[in-house]
Parts: sequence; structure tokens; C-alpha cells
Amino acid sequence: MAEKETKKKRVSRESLRKAARIFRYVKPYAWQFTIGIVLISLSGVFTLLVTRLWGQLGGVGVQPGESRDEVRSFFDLEINFSDLGNIALIIFGVLVIQAAISFSRVMLFAHITENMMLTLRRDSYERIIRMPLQYFNEQRVGDLNSRISADITSIQDVFTTTLAELLRQLIIIVGGILALLYFSPTLTFIMLATLPVMIIIAVIFGRFIRKLSKQTQDKVAESNVIVQETFTGIVNVKSFANETLEVARYLSSIADIRQFALRGAKWRGAFASFIILFIFGAISLVIFKGAELMNEGELASEHFFTFLLMTGLVAGSIGGLASQFGALQRGIGAIENVMDILDLEPEPVSLKVKKGHRTPLKGTLHFEKVSFAYASRSETTVINDLSFSVNAGQQVALVGPSGAGKSTVVSLVQRFYLPTSGRILFDGVPASEFDLSELRDQMAYVPQEVILFGGTIRENIAYGKPDASDSEIREAARQANALEFIDGFPDGLATVVGERGIQLSGGQRQRIAIARAVLKNPTLLILDEATSSLDSESERLVQDALEKLMKDRTSIVIAHRLSTIRNADKILVLENGRVVEEGSHDELMAQNAGAYRGLVELQGEKQL
Repeated sequence: MAEKETKKKRVSRESLRKAARIFRYVKPYAWQFTIGIVLISLSGVFTLLVTRLWGQLGGVGVQPGESRDEVRSFFDLEINFSDLGNIALIIFGVLVIQAAISFSRVMLFAHITENMMLTLRRDSYERIIRMPLQYFNEQRVGDLNSRISADITSIQDVFTTTLAELLRQLIIIVGGILALLYFSPTLTFIMLATLPVMIIIAVIFGRFIRKLSKQTQDKVAESNVIVQETFTGIVNVKSFANETLEVARYLSSIADIRQFALRGAKWRGAFASFIILFIFGAISLVIFKGAELMNEGELASEHFFTFLLMTGLVAGSIGGLASQFGALQRGIGAIENVMDILDLEPEPVSLKVKKGHRTPLKGTLHFEKVSFAYASRSETTVINDLSFSVNAGQQVALVGPSGAGKSTVVSLVQRFYLPTSGRILFDGVPASEFDLSELRDQMAYVPQEVILFGGTIRENIAYGKPDASDSEIREAARQANALEFIDGFPDGLATVVGERGIQLSGGQRQRIAIARAVLKNPTLLILDEATSSLDSESERLVQDALEKLMKDRTSIVIAHRLSTIRNADKILVLENGRVVEEGSHDELMAQNAGAYRGLVELQGEKQL
């Protein structure tokens, strides 16, 4: 799923309060942030100063020798402001200083922001990865990815660009208007009464036109969908002789495109006319009145040029406020999203480096009147008053029809979910009394559909024991009947498996998963046995590897094939979340009307 763009949210007091919590990530860099604000302020001031010097330069150039600001003293230096060379030299000096300030400000904010984002990304990822499985069942992967990518990128933009530009533009607007009032109150009032109002209207007008353009693009996309659906299902179109219907459907769609496009063209034309008539008219009015004041001797030429340049600067800043406020609004929405993540209540898992088991298990498991219902459908009880025991080193198979609760049982064993009622005990101790990370660290799960990480075979096997040596990894691969095909690859253990392990066959992926479990050397092994979709040779190799892995180890197997459970110490037959039969294969087959025997006969002793 593509990453969705962070939507702008309505800014409220509550959203601002939540967004303000982001400043706890700024706190370690408070001094640097304050210096950055000072540098931004200086940058705005120097922008106004350069504009003033440009105006001085223009005024002297038009009416040399008539400047009212001929000589000024700065730090005991006498500067002649009627001399073009002096003015040019000052402008160059100011630009150099401003360039240095801008570079320092960008680097300072980059340093602050990147350190902030490092901590924020870490905290967000840690919080998500520690959430219970139920959370991931209720969320879309694309949405979660967007939270720690697009949303944090939006926050990064706020602190690197938006806040700086917003503050700089506000300084230019306020400072520029004060300067304009100094040069000519009359022209300033005319300018404020016309130009800013026109610019704000133009911004709103422009947003309306962009909305119309988006509607046109949406209609084009809808017509493209029709084309794609028609050509993809062309056999159905031909079979039902519906060419006329499809042409009519497409014609209706492209007629809507035409209607929206013409409407957009009309408003674009009106917008162009508005720009020419009103905004350029407002500028013309200011220039006309300024020329009149200059002719009457009430306004110096350098002040008039400065006024024109500074008016453009102020107007541009006013026009830019809308986009900056929009970006700030999106940033506040992104901050809210990330703060929502940081407010989540995670599982009590530890992120400390593993250093062995402090409470090693013997492997005894006991379900005591356990019931469970998923939070998303709490009215439906999946496990009903379930009780059974597994002794250390025993191999127990779970069989039953789809929906009987087999997968839910193994999820409860791994404490992906907590029972609604009843208790689960390990070695006679309630599961809640164990450290969750240590408990899971003594289990290994081999799923039916193996999904490998996109790195190398070595990395995927070592996932069971990250600090394992190559010799340990190779031994685990040998026990899983995977070493032969691994050594057959030119890169051996360094072979890249591709996204989700797509470069390997199903049987190879399965044996890599088994090798990972072998390397982990768990006390409790959980197998969602997956040989039903493999060819005979792969099935034989995987089955052999599974038997080695289960030997002398407490194992719970969700059974699909009779061959994998015939020798199980105990078989539990589940129906509607209850154990309806329990015993060995021979004991259950001896029951003529038993559920287990019925499943075996129904599936021809091939699959359960």
C-alpha cells in the first residue's frame, strides 16, 4: 500500500496541547534552538536591510547627488550614501553576513532536527513493535508505515523549514510595515487597504482552482479504471456482447471529464483576469500615488524605490503565509498521529539484549478452563472452557475442522492474546508470573506459510540466535536438511533470499525456518505443519527435519497430514473451541463413531 499523505486536521486547543508535547524532544537542544531563533530573526532583519539598500541604490541612480541620506556615521565610520560604490560595497557586506547567518541557521536546525527525529523514530518504532498482536490485526501495515515515515517526515519539515520560514515571514511583514510607515504613511495605508487584501483573495481563489483541477484528475482516473477493467475482462465483454454497454459507460465518464475541465477553464480565466485587474491595479495605484508624492517633493526617490521593493517583499510574505500555515497544520496533524502512538499501552516485553534465560522452562503446559474471544468480535467465544495438559518432552497434535480454534490455542500459548477467563500454566506456574520476553524466548514457532526477511540465508537462520557463529548456523542448517541446497548456491549462506524469501522454493523456505528453530534450541516448539503444498521430495526432507526437531522436546503441532501425527504422544480433537476427543492415534481410531476417525475417513487418511 502506498504511503498516504498526512491530512490536515482542524487545529483546536486540544490538538495544540497534544502537539506541544513534541517540544520535550526539543528540550535537550534548548540553547541551540534559541540560538537558531535568533539567527532566523537576524536573517529577516538583514533581508529588510538589503531591500532598503537596494532602494537607496535605485534612488541615487535615478537622481544622483539629491539623496537625503548622503552621509551617516556607523561605528565612527563616515559613509556617503549618495555614492553608488559605497552602497554596493555595503550591500555586498550585508549579503555575505546574511549568507553566513543563513548557512549557520540551516546547519543548526538540521543538527537539532535530525537528532530529534532519530529519537522520535526510535521511540515510535519501539512502541509499535512492543504492541500486542491484536493491535496489528486491527491496523493496516501501510498506515503504520506511514506513521513512522510520512508523519515523521512532516514533523521534520516543520522544524527544518516551516517554523523558520513562518517566523522569518512574520518578521519581514511586521518589520516591513513599520519601515513603510516611516517612509510614507500615506502610501502604506493605500498599500495595506488594497494589496494584502487582493493577495489573500488570490490565495483563496487559487486553492479553489486547485480543487477543481483535482476533481478533473479524479474523473480522468475513474475513466482509466473503466478502460483497465474492460480490457482486463475483455473475454467477459465479448462473451456477453456488451461492447455497446462498455462504450456507453466510458462515454459517460469522459463526458464528466469534459464538464469539469470546462468549469476549471472558466475559473482559471476569471483568476487570470482578477490578477491583471485587481492585483496589478493595486500595484499601479501605489506606484501612481508614490510618483505623485515624489513630484511634490514629499517623498525622496530612494525612499520611493525602497517602498516599492519592500512592498513586494511584504506582499510576497503575506502570500506565502497561507502555504506555511497549511504546512504547519499538516505538521500538527502528523505530531498528533505520532503522539497517539507514544500514548499506546505496549506489551511488557523487554528490549534488553538477551543474556540467557533466568527462569528456564522444563516444558510442562496446562490449560485450565480457558475461554477466549477476540476483541474485534467479543460476542463470539472461540475457545470454550478448554482444559488439557502437555507433559515435558511430549508431542501433542491439535486436529479438527477449520474454525475449531487450533491456531487460537497456539496464539494463547505464546501469549499473543490473554484468556478471557481461566489460566494457562507453564511448569505449574501461571503464565502471568513469567517475564513475557523470557517466556517467548524459550519457544520457537514454525508457521505453515514461512515468510523470510529479505536479507541473506545466514541472517534468516541466525534470527533464532543473533550471536551464533557460522559453525552453529551450518550445523542448524544440516539438521534441518537445508545445508545441501545452501552449499549448492554460489554464495552459500550469503545468498540473498529476496523479499519475503521469494528467491527460494516453498520447501527451501520451510527448511530455513526449521533451521532457525533448531538454532534457537527452544524448550517449547510450536509447529503449524506445512507439507500439504510441497512436492513429495520436499515433503520427505521437511518431514524428516521436523521429526529431528521435535525429538525429546515439548511440541504442539497443528496437524494437516496424518503422517505427521500418527506417532504423536497425544492427539487433541477440537470442535468449537473444546476438546471432544483425546488420545493416541490408535486409541482414537479404535472409536468407531469417533470424531477423529470420521476426519481420517473423510479425508482419505491424507489430510486432517
